Amino acid sequence: MLYSREDACRAWLMYARCRTEHLTRLLSDFESTEEIYDRTCRDGGKTISAYLPPAAVKRLVQFASRDQMHQMLLTMRKLDMGILSSQDAAYSDALRSINDPPPFLFYRGETALMSGKCLTVIGSRKASPKGIAYCEQLCEELSNCGIVIVSGLAVGIDTAAHEGSLRGRTPCIGVMACGMDLDYPTASAQLREDILRSGGLLLSEMPPGQGIFRGSFQSRNRILSGLSRGVVMIEARIRSGSMMTVHHALDQGREVFAFPGEPGTTWSEGAHQLIREGARYFVSASDLLEDLGWEKPESEEALTPETEKPGISPEMHSILTVLHRGEKGFDELALETGLDIPVLTASLSMLQMFGYIRALPGKSYCVI
Repeated sequence: MLYSREDACRAWLMYARCRTEHLTRLLSDFESTEEIYDRTCRDGGKTISAYLPPAAVKRLVQFASRDQMHQMLLTMRKLDMGILSSQDAAYSDALRSINDPPPFLFYRGETALMSGKCLTVIGSRKASPKGIAYCEQLCEELSNCGIVIVSGLAVGIDTAAHEGSLRGRTPCIGVMACGMDLDYPTASAQLREDILRSGGLLLSEMPPGQGIFRGSFQSRNRILSGLSRGVVMIEARIRSGSMMTVHHALDQGREVFAFPGEPGTTWSEGAHQLIREGARYFVSASDLLEDLGWEKPESEEALTPETEKPGISPEMHSILTVLHRGEKGFDELALETGLDIPVLTASLSMLQMFGYIRALPGKSYCVI
């Protein structure tokens, strides 16, 4: 991936690691992040000290060195990591609508997924075997209905949500609480790669090298709820990170759903508390789809080029026509369809989201 100087300066600014309102005020008074970076290099942070807390200024001055910037870009290039501004078209409209959207988001994978029907699934890290099995089944069914599952890559319910969606037809989104070059949590390393190979998306507000700190999960949780139309909780204690995500969802005007689970267990106390307070009760994927006004597909059968395909653009149709002749790599598709790279990338993402094609290792694709 190629980066402009503005991209590099956007990434650098996220090392400030401060509240969105501080960064928003700073960005509104300067024409670009390049100008902020250049001014910081000249005056050692004196200008930005009027906008940011002292600790944030100190971090930005530290990471403004040429060596630090060079290392940051090398890491981003190695992982094919991009950065989105909240003003970019590919940025999530849902996330942009919350009170404190991240001014910039780091990503790996297919950003077009953020424009799909997103539903966040959260729950306990120490989930019961029944809760894990139920979550996997639920998310597989939702994925087969074209729903983009969003979760936080933690062990327990988060992992079950991702694993279930990976068995379905629609790629999922994982949101990290640290820099995307860091192996945290270690247990999800393979899961993250599986998400990317399946055509999914990884997101983080944190720049390369930024580890977990006090408040990082709280920041991550507002993104989890902000990306989606609703939040589904499966097994959580009353005092847990999952409940913090629910509070963000309520503040953001999102629907909140709670699976009742087994009465009298510590795993279900959070869900039962939410139901008493007015959260929507559900027991199946059909319940969620009905409450959200999302129709369940009438047929799961694979579509051929001759089949009527609602919402399929001419570009997507040409890709399907080529893939029905057999598995193709990205470069082969570009050559045979004649589509520009950005158009081809976006069309492939939408076809995966609709459940018509599947991504394979080595950036190849096939029809389902």
